[in-house]
Amino acid sequence: MRRLIATAAAFVMVTALTTGAAQAKAADPVAALAAQLKSAHGVHFNSVSKIDPSLGFKSRSYGDLQFGRSRVTASNVITTSATDGQLPKEFTELFGEFTDSSSQTINLKGATYLNGGLVDLFDLPPGKSWIRFKGKGNSSGLGGSAINVLSPKELRTLLKSTTSKKPGGVVNGVATTLYTGKQGINLSLPHFPLYWTLNWKLWIGNEDGLIRRITTHDVLQSTDAKGKPVKVVLGTDTYLTNWGKKVWIDAPAEKYVIDFTDPALDIKPNIIGAINLGD
Repeated sequence: MRRLIATAAAFVMVTALTTGAAQAKAADPVAALAAQLKSAHGVHFNSVSKIDPSLGFKSRSYGDLQFGRSRVTASNVITTSATDGQLPKEFTELFGEFTDSSSQTINLKGATYLNGGLVDLFDLPPGKSWIRFKGKGNSSGLGGSAINVLSPKELRTLLKSTTSKKPGGVVNGVATTLYTGKQGINLSLPHFPLYWTLNWKLWIGNEDGLIRRITTHDVLQSTDAKGKPVKVVLGTDTYLTNWGKKVWIDAPAEKYVIDFTDPALDIKPNIIGAINLGD
């Protein structure tokens, strides 16, 4: 009898422990994200983007995102781009030969500040190195990712399109669950069929519910003038690390900034000369 009671007690204890562990692994990703949204805190990301068929470009973005009470309020992103030697002739005729380059983008308080990259197409006044564009940029700040997983509302909506859920292995030392989903929209116009499909994957930490990795594949499908099917795929692979780190992003010093609408900002002459405006 004592052995039976001891066995039963051990069974109850083990069941309680394993059930508790299972419950711990079932962290709510939306609630976990909401708990991270604290002023002056944020997360670091690293993202790689590619397009198929290749247009001759490949890019990588990395940087910090600063949170507010309910969303990302600022971002500081470095983007490096390179060509693979297959840049279309039309591009090189218009803009000249491209070299490997990098740019920095700061989104803050309804404005986007850009340094490098496209800025090199302009003749900046002496002492100016940043162009300011009024209006918000990519709200998620995650490079070229098509989904905003850093908004609790949008993350909740995205997870409703989950089609599978399984163990995702270890990502940056964290055991994860892999969520997979798909969304589609018919963007067709009269005489112009266009279909957009988003295939997404999220690796979410089992214990803390935080997103560790995101992959997206945007597929655009249409037909050309001869009715031949045309498909373009944009893929991104993004890692999120250092959740909860202290982040504070400032705008560039005003003395280095020029507004995009400033009359003193000119496009370089070689770019203007390459554009055929017709008769």
